[in-house]
Amino acid sequence: MITAQDIREKTFDKAKFGGYDMASVDDFLEELAEDVTAAQKENAVLKSKMKILVDKIEEYRANEEALNMAVLSAQKLAVQIESEARERARAMIAEADRQVNAKIGGIAEQADAEERRLAAAKSSTLKFLESMREVCSKQMQNIEDIGNGFIPEEKAAAEAAAAAAAPAPAPAP
Repeated sequence: MITAQDIREKTFDKAKFGGYDMASVDDFLEELAEDVTAAQKENAVLKSKMKILVDKIEEYRANEEALNMAVLSAQKLAVQIESEARERARAMIAEADRQVNAKIGGIAEQADAEERRLAAAKSSTLKFLESMREVCSKQMQNIEDIGNGFIPEEKAAAEAAAAAAAPAPAPAP
């Protein structure tokens, strides 16, 4: 590549007839050398800027790869977190269902036990009322007997004698 210095140092042989005017050639060469100098400076500046831009592009590419890796990692982590959250939710729901079923079973057992106790209490109450009716009936009979002139002990003895004299009932087939 020719430099501005090469142009400045270039000399031409003098022509004898019909040659170029040396001053004009020197002026042109000086102009040309200045333009080449400016172009070389601009070229150096552009190469410097291009180097910086190439370095930045490489840096951005490296950052892009790091960002892509970070995005992939974040996506994997998000999927894992979501999966774990869903699993925990399923486990919590299953545990809650188990507890609810256990409580319902316990309540059903308690209800059954209370119903049995209520049935037993009703049965006991009916037996008690029946025995009270019999006692009241006997007392009413005794009151009537007293009103008719019988003493309850004498009537009991008369009934016992009548029962002893009566024939025994036949056994059931």
